Amino acid sequence: MNLINLLFVQILVKIDLHRLTNNDIILIMTKRKYRVRDPIHGLIELSEKEVKLINTKAFQRLRRIRQLAMTFLVYPGAVHTRFDHSIGVMHIVGRICSRLKELESNDVNDRDVKLMRFAALIHDIGHGPFSHVSEDLLEKHARDQTGIGETREKIHEQITVDIIQTDPEIKSILNDDERDFVVKLIKEKDMRDWRRNVISSELDADKMDYLLRDSYFAGVKYGQYDLEQIIESCRIDTDRNTTSLVMNSAGIYALEQLLLARYHMTQQVYWHKVSLISNQMIIRGIDLAIKEDNTEMKELYQYDENDKENFVQRYLNYHDEKVIDILRNCEQKKAREIFNRLYHRKLFKKIAELPLKEVEDARSLPRLLEMADPQKQQWEQEIARYLEIDAADVIVHKRQIRNPDYGRRSKILNPESIEILDEKHDVLRRIGYYASELSFVRPPGDDASLETVQVYASPDGWNLSKKQKIPSELETDIQNILCSG
Repeated sequence: MNLINLLFVQILVKIDLHRLTNNDIILIMTKRKYRVRDPIHGLIELSEKEVKLINTKAFQRLRRIRQLAMTFLVYPGAVHTRFDHSIGVMHIVGRICSRLKELESNDVNDRDVKLMRFAALIHDIGHGPFSHVSEDLLEKHARDQTGIGETREKIHEQITVDIIQTDPEIKSILNDDERDFVVKLIKEKDMRDWRRNVISSELDADKMDYLLRDSYFAGVKYGQYDLEQIIESCRIDTDRNTTSLVMNSAGIYALEQLLLARYHMTQQVYWHKVSLISNQMIIRGIDLAIKEDNTEMKELYQYDENDKENFVQRYLNYHDEKVIDILRNCEQKKAREIFNRLYHRKLFKKIAELPLKEVEDARSLPRLLEMADPQKQQWEQEIARYLEIDAADVIVHKRQIRNPDYGRRSKILNPESIEILDEKHDVLRRIGYYASELSFVRPPGDDASLETVQVYASPDGWNLSKKQKIPSELETDIQNILCSG
């Protein structure tokens, strides 16, 4: 044993070095811990393997992918990234598992905790530039390229799986069994297992972190809730051969806080008009570049299931700023114009909104609900003719009722799927049972009341300043175009 090793161990732990054998020193060094300071959770402990995962090229790329795309155009502090969010999710997963291990020692072991932390850490590693915003394009152009009928979630998750299974650095850190476990947790949506619930469910660690983190960096209070009580109240329910993550009834008011936080963050931050408009401009600019044969954007968004390894290596070269730089200087004129507008915050203006609950025509409503691409393009062309501007400068967009975390096309909240364990009576109940005790189980109004079709357009060319109010007759005319299309 040389002097350097002795000094290292002496700094690491306060013990009598004269009583250590060589084997003792090896054991101490393998149990070394690392810490990182996080503004949401304070000091977060990391294992050596977790540090190695964080230091891979694939994970470091997440530093350059903002959590909320261009929401910083309205909330200047919202420049946080998938990098810090992923570490935060890993930390919460570790805390939940540790709590469950205290209570359910037979159902939770150290291997579970270790592997679930790995899964949480790299669950977002397949995100493309601008996080969820451009995933519609990934679905659309992957479908066009391969003919597969995948949903957006499946393609996004498939890229995450491809990275985990093919990236050389990750393969050198996680063995086959570890990678298989992580892939199973990410991919198997119907898996009836508490471990899957912790990673992805209505009560998962992802939501617990992003609400607190998005709220903090946006500078708003809407996302605050009692995380400590939520974790304290987590339980495992066993039914035959399946297990699920539930909460005991002591945590029901903390759960109510979380549901309220999610609702208000959606209304005030995720659905802020500047966020929605900038998101749609990103999608329009990238889509135009692909249609006009921009090689780099086609390389990024045309998923190749027959050449996954090479696709992954190309995909990992792209991030927010690289895409912005490419499209601000590309040959495709309209794509270049849109991304330069975004860069200088010269945004399109919302010129009309049509709540679907107000549509009475039984022929129009199905078209508005479906929002198929050919119909959408027809509306954009008709509105552009009416405004006497280019059709590329008009965007018709249906504000989806979807969860803001993974962009799922579903109800904004689905608390009915959350189960509450009444430990006193040993009864498992749906949250609706407690509706009389809670001021909020579902968001005010039904889901249909939140479905709207919005129309954005460049204000250039039709004499409307940024602050000028849209004439009511103009909005009415555009609503009529939508209903008669």
